[in-house]
Parts: sequence; C-alpha cells; structure tokens
Amino acid sequence: VMALELGPCNIRCNSISPGIFKSNITAGLMKKDWLDIVTRKTVPLGDQGSSNSDPALTSLIRYLIHDSSEYVNGSIFVVDAGATLPGIPIWSSL
Repeated sequence: VMALELGPCNIRCNSISPGIFKSNITAGLMKKDWLDIVTRKTVPLGDQGSSNSDPALTSLIRYLIHDSSEYVNGSIFVVDAGATLPGIPIWSSL
C-alpha cells in the first residue's frame, strides 16, 4: 500500500526480510544445539547467516538506496538462504 500511495511523490518503498543472522540479538539462539540440526533439515543452503553473510544484506541495501534501483518499488527481498521456499519442511514435520 505504501508503494502505491507514495509512488506519485517519487518515494520508493521496498522491504528486506532477513532470515536468522548471527548477531548480538541472536547470540543466545545460535548457542542452541538443536539449531544446527534444524538448519540442515530446513534451509536449502544449510547455514544460518553469519558475519560472512552480512554483505548479502549490506549490498542489497546499498543497491536499493542507489539511483540504479529507481525502477524498483513495492518489492520484498527475502534473504534467508532459501528457508522460506515453498515445500521446505517446517517445525511440525521435523
């Protein structure tokens, strides 16, 4: 809705939906033994985001704020190693 309403004002609205990335906020979760097992079973790339994955987010952000993305509006960019792809097992099937 924001992209529709703000588009005429030349304001672009996009969203980035990250998966689980290693950070200060997720440090406690990353220590759980079960997380690696769940990740291997449910994430096609088989890994959680780490400091090595940070360029995946920062490069996307730099692209979106750059003029070269002037034609991008109302998009959702999912950066989660494929965890939300259709057909991927969810908790109830583990």
